[in-house]
Amino acid sequence: MEEKVPIFVDFGGTLVDTIGITAEVFEEVLGKKFSHDQIKKMYKDASKKRMSMYMFFKYPVNPIKLSLKRKKLQELQIEKFLEIKKLIPNAKETLQKIKKLKNIELVLVTQNPTMQDDAVSKKVLQNLFGKDVPFDFLLAGDDKVELIATNYDTETISRAVIIGDLPNDVYVAKILQIPCFGVTWGYSEESELDTPFIAEEALELFDLVKDHLEDLKEDKERENDLEEFEFDESFPELEKDYELVDE
Repeated sequence: MEEKVPIFVDFGGTLVDTIGITAEVFEEVLGKKFSHDQIKKMYKDASKKRMSMYMFFKYPVNPIKLSLKRKKLQELQIEKFLEIKKLIPNAKETLQKIKKLKNIELVLVTQNPTMQDDAVSKKVLQNLFGKDVPFDFLLAGDDKVELIATNYDTETISRAVIIGDLPNDVYVAKILQIPCFGVTWGYSEESELDTPFIAEEALELFDLVKDHLEDLKEDKERENDLEEFEFDESFPELEKDYELVDE
C-alpha cells in the first residue's frame, strides 16, 4: 500500500474571503471602521511571531476594550462564519480534482479560533461544500506547526505540502522542511510570499500538487535504485610483474 501524501490547506483567505467578516465584526463591536487593506495588514502582522499585541497599538485598537469585548467578538464572528456560503472562485472544483489523485489526504489546517469549535466548523464546511466535504481531517488550534507535528510522523510530513496565503504559512512550511504553495488572492501579494510556488487562481493548485506527486515518485524510484545497486567489493588479481628487493 502506497503512503499517503498530506495536502495541508489553510482556511481564511485561502478558501474563503474572511476580510469582510473581520471588518464587519470589528466595526460592530469596537466601533471602529477598518479598510480591507488595514485588515490584511493586521492579519499579516498578527501571523508573525510575537506581533499580536503590537498590532493593537499600531492601528490602534484599545487592548483593554478588546479584552472586555472579546466574548462579543467571538460570538459575532461565529454568527458571521455560519452565514458564509461562498468559497473563492473554483476552490470546490480544484479540491475535488486534487481529491481524485492517488493516495492524497486533504487536511484543513487553521488557526482561526472560530473553527476550533467542532460544531461550528462542521456547520461551516457543510454550508460551503454540502454533503461532499473534501477534507479527510480538520486540524484547528493556535499553532500550525504544533498541530501538524503532533498528528503526523516525520516521514509522513516530509511528503506533504502546505497551501496558504500568509507569510506565516511559508514560515510553517520552512520549519517543517516542506514546500508551500502560496496563493495571491488572500491576504498577501506574491512579493510577500517567500516561495517559488505561486498560484494566482485556484485551478493552478491542481497542477502544483500533481507536479509534487510526480517529484515524490521520482525521488522514491531513485532511492529504490540506490538500494538495489550492489557495490562489487572484489578486486581482480594483478599479475606479478615485480620482485621484492631487500634493501
